[in-house]
Amino acid sequence: MTLGMPREASGRSAVLALSSASLALGSSALVIAAALVVLRNVNSPYDVWLALLFLVPIGALMVLRHFQHSLFVAIAYLLIAAVCIGFYSSILLSNAPEAIVESPFILALPQIAVVYTVAPRLLGVQSLVLICSAYVVGQLAVTAAALEAGRFPTFDFMTAASTAVVIVICAADLLLRRRTQGDQRAVARARRDADAMHYQQELESQVVALFHDTVLSELTVLSHQVPGPLGESQRQAIQRDLALIAEGSWWPDETAVPGAAPRDGGLPAELAAVVAASRSEGLTVDVSGDIASLHRFTPASASALALALRQVLVNVRQHSGVDRAELVVDGEADAVVVLIADAGRGFDPAAVPRDRFGVSQSIVGRIRDAGGQTQLWTSPGNGTAFMFTLPVAPEHAWEPR
Repeated sequence: MTLGMPREASGRSAVLALSSASLALGSSALVIAAALVVLRNVNSPYDVWLALLFLVPIGALMVLRHFQHSLFVAIAYLLIAAVCIGFYSSILLSNAPEAIVESPFILALPQIAVVYTVAPRLLGVQSLVLICSAYVVGQLAVTAAALEAGRFPTFDFMTAASTAVVIVICAADLLLRRRTQGDQRAVARARRDADAMHYQQELESQVVALFHDTVLSELTVLSHQVPGPLGESQRQAIQRDLALIAEGSWWPDETAVPGAAPRDGGLPAELAAVVAASRSEGLTVDVSGDIASLHRFTPASASALALALRQVLVNVRQHSGVDRAELVVDGEADAVVVLIADAGRGFDPAAVPRDRFGVSQSIVGRIRDAGGQTQLWTSPGNGTAFMFTLPVAPEHAWEPR
């Protein structure tokens, strides 16, 4: 942004300002030329009033070119201006003193006016070509007039210098625009690369959390069991985990309908399935509070909450030493707070090895990736409580009381 304006708006403003400035400079040069012609008629015996007539088409086309930027108008402007400059110069050279020939200032002014206004926006290679063409046709017109009058003026340094200044400005603008476009493309590539890297990191995080919750969790349970046939609950748990992996549930389905098929007193389907699975494995889960608010999540947030809750309940069953957990829900204006607590043995979060992903990835990481926050209260001998705060879908937010 520039001066508080969007990039596009500031660019258009700069182009309009440049176009207006070129029109003002060209008009000034043409007015000075007309004034000099008038003074020449008043203060000398030479009759050059007719020269004023050929300045009128140049002025009219100058204004038209300011508002019409097509190539057709530019070419018509160059051709008509060349004819007018030729007749203008022929009249002056045929009916003027040697001072004009020695110092061709009055001949240079119409050419300068055309050079300034033929490409009012000074944008791109086309503008460079038009400016150079304006200088060339102007010089050819004056040369033709000089041949016809038989009087040859000295080299027109003023028109050459004015043209060089405009060309330098146009070339600098062209180089700056190309460099800016290159920088913008580089920024866009960097943004795409950053987005791709962020997506990959999120996907890796979800995959790590999923395999921790399923494969590693079940292997841990099996390692503590007496060798022999699997129990029915353990077999069902393994089957659910295999189905979860096969479905690719590490990436929530954004097209799913949140809260579909409510069961278990109104719990959304995914949460109800998690609670039912924990209960089938021997864990008592008490659910209370504003359960209806659990239907206010987006599909991604609902999936993240279900997967995080699943890991919390797995930890309660495997590590807490108790067989009961409490799930409390509280709905707020733009968020829902979910508390899962148990009265088990607790643990020291600082003592958890860094290579363990149960809390960091499967619980905290999932809630964080869904735009939520997690608070954990636990210590050895004092139980464990997780509090998740997740934003609701925008259409389900309400005004705070």
